[in-house]
Amino acid sequence: SAAVAARAAGPLPPPERPRPVASGGPRDPWDGLDVVKLRKDGLAKWNAKSPTDLAMTGMAQKHRQADVRESRAFLKQLVAKRCGDGGKAWPRIVLDCGAGIGRLTSGLLLRLKGVEHVDLLEPAATLRKRAREALADEPRVRRFFASTLEAFAPQAYDLIWVNWVLMYIPNSEIVSFLRRCRLRLPIGGAIAVKDNVEDRSYEEDLDDEDLCVARTVKHFEALFSEAGFKVLFKRKQQEWPTDKGRFPLMMWALVADT
Repeated sequence: SAAVAARAAGPLPPPERPRPVASGGPRDPWDGLDVVKLRKDGLAKWNAKSPTDLAMTGMAQKHRQADVRESRAFLKQLVAKRCGDGGKAWPRIVLDCGAGIGRLTSGLLLRLKGVEHVDLLEPAATLRKRAREALADEPRVRRFFASTLEAFAPQAYDLIWVNWVLMYIPNSEIVSFLRRCRLRLPIGGAIAVKDNVEDRSYEEDLDDEDLCVARTVKHFEALFSEAGFKVLFKRKQQEWPTDKGRFPLMMWALVADT
């Protein structure tokens, strides 16, 4: 998965009239749009991309390294909270959602102590093929799922990693996916979400080029709550070129709200 290229240059004026709000939740940026066509167009864009780290993220190497470094620190904190003192190794079974070419499977998830299996979920055939090649010699990589997040029914995973994916998906489908995850999440399981966030007082409409949107933290957390999750903790990406027009990045650790 990839980052939004950049936010619009300069501050945007507030909308001239209030935007429609979906019943029971925040406004869905996909309201009134042809979601099926947008999904098809988005998949075509990803299949047309060069299967490289640069093409996947649109970021210079130093920023890609910072992304992985701070994700490792975030997951280290999550592991400590789930394992406790002297606890069993966690996680053992992991799902990488929107795995792309396997950048974070290899650079992040397989490096977690105790991981036995990682499955990859990636709908773009070109990227999935490259991931298979890159991870061919890694016995802990188990399955490659050729599915979109919206259509996927997860099995029981200790950790589900969702990085730069939710920004491509309507509100209702995010909530539906998270609810399906919650039904199969084992005791002690968690979902980790990392995504662009809008830090201004309003959200831009769907980006016509990247076919995605940056939601506010409040918007994201309303969706998590609607799906039956609570935020165990969250962490903002510190080293990030927001001064160059990039959206801020936020990481959330989600657990079932019982």
